Amino acid sequence: MTVPFSRRFFSTRRAVSGVLAAMLALPCASAPAWALHMPKVAELPASALQPFMQSNTEIWDAVLPLSDGRMLLEAPAWVGNTGPQLFVRTTNGQLEPWPNAAWNATEGEANTRFVALGGLTRTADGHIWVLDSGVTNRKTPPVAPPKLVEIDPTTNTVLQVVPVQASALRPGSILSGIAVHGTTAYVPDSGVAGLLVITIPTATAKRFLDHHPDLIASRPIVTPGGPVRDSTGRYAAVDASMIAVSPDGSWIVLQAPGQYLSRVSTAIFTDPDITPAAFEESVTQWFKTPSLGGMTIDNDGTLYWSDITTSSILSYTTGRVPRRLITDPRLQWPTTPGLDGHGHLFVSASQIDHSTAFGAAAASITWPITIYELTLPTTPPPG
Repeated sequence: MTVPFSRRFFSTRRAVSGVLAAMLALPCASAPAWALHMPKVAELPASALQPFMQSNTEIWDAVLPLSDGRMLLEAPAWVGNTGPQLFVRTTNGQLEPWPNAAWNATEGEANTRFVALGGLTRTADGHIWVLDSGVTNRKTPPVAPPKLVEIDPTTNTVLQVVPVQASALRPGSILSGIAVHGTTAYVPDSGVAGLLVITIPTATAKRFLDHHPDLIASRPIVTPGGPVRDSTGRYAAVDASMIAVSPDGSWIVLQAPGQYLSRVSTAIFTDPDITPAAFEESVTQWFKTPSLGGMTIDNDGTLYWSDITTSSILSYTTGRVPRRLITDPRLQWPTTPGLDGHGHLFVSASQIDHSTAFGAAAASITWPITIYELTLPTTPPPG
């Protein structure tokens, strides 16, 4: 997850969809019509969560294992990092700027370097897509226009840079999070609630769900220590910044860190006959989550969430079955997790609420920042 700072905090507003809309959003007829409650007791013991690596200098906010045993690590500027923003952990444990040092330079042409990373994802072809928001400080104007960068991890080379059309942005826009399926990228706006749908070959961006109540930060971000506040004492407000797309590309889920999870059929974005009212009602509340620090999706459509509020890792199947995998106080603001495809989840306890992300003059991080490895259960969800 990338959690940019927003200047606004909205009062609670909810869009109520009809029962028919909720039923149509179900993945199959046999799935339960309504989600089950999240279990209060975790399935796994503390021993299932083991430290994997640590850093005394970098605040990691996303982990993405690669198929060859390497691992990508995002260390964005917005939380106070001053060095490279994207690293690769090699198979021998060494850390290197990725795809190279030039793309992680702090000065130079904005189109050929990372300015302010806001998320990364892997597509079915194994390529990596990186979102560069261009916003290094949430209280000041963008340093550079936002862009998407496609990288081939087998050769460690940038394949293309896709600029984001300015017409799809708003004053105060802070793009955060990215999901890609085929030739389409889905990017939430965490500064001014909305969703950008970008056709990659033509670099055409269209804006949807502008100011939709399910994308607005209408609830505070809550940690075990209470609601998060910015440097002025107000609740820290972040609009939709987390997103995932289903393996078949038929639906997306997205939410603000303090909001609830919503699901949307991707068919609406290309339907020429859809009405504005139908567009509003197409957003289905999918689960009443706690405050989240990040999410990822498995090949079978199962979602994995980092729960900020209870320091937990949760999962949620396409059949709407929730699981509390582990709860552990070591998971201080867990961020975007990564799956290695071999039964393990990796997540950084990033302590973002103790960083400078929300306007603090200085960080109060308890070093080191630790990335944990969680051995996932091999059993089906409890009955």
